[in-house]
Amino acid sequence: MNVKAAGLGEVEVMSSLAYTLRVVALSIMFGGSVSVIFCAMALISSAHQHGVATADAAAANAPMFTMFSIVLMFWAFVLLVGEALSYAAQRKLTLSTKARFASSLLCVAAAMVLKFGIIPQMEQITLKPDDQKAHAAFKKLHSVSRADFMVIIVTALVSLLIPGFESSRKDPAPKPEETPAVS
Repeated sequence: MNVKAAGLGEVEVMSSLAYTLRVVALSIMFGGSVSVIFCAMALISSAHQHGVATADAAAANAPMFTMFSIVLMFWAFVLLVGEALSYAAQRKLTLSTKARFASSLLCVAAAMVLKFGIIPQMEQITLKPDDQKAHAAFKKLHSVSRADFMVIIVTALVSLLIPGFESSRKDPAPKPEETPAVS
């Protein structure tokens, strides 16, 4: 379809594409992270109730986090493309746009920390029943990964919500037109 024939300018098309990429990426990063955490908690709880040690259950869930870190990195890249297109289309930096960019960049950075920092270290740890050092290292990385997931969840949500507050201030609700009274 020809953009000019549709009556849309290149800026509007780029803005629409940027918006779509941003919203989809942030939604998946937010919702996926919440879902993975919820699933891990449910699986570990269930395993614990069936007599499986928490550390063993957590180690069994590690492949889920490894696979999800790949998904996160893909959508983090899509988010960066969306934000770059958004800036290219608008070429202005309001306070809310700066806050949105900062939140998105923090979200991407947290995804990178998970994929390239935490997950590789967790994969190297082989948990053996009597290896207290390995259990301590795993526990420390697990704690760091919780904080990292929290950063991903919060920053993705903030980045999703900021444009909603920006547009609500910019476009007040139209006032109903006064109609003359019929006599």
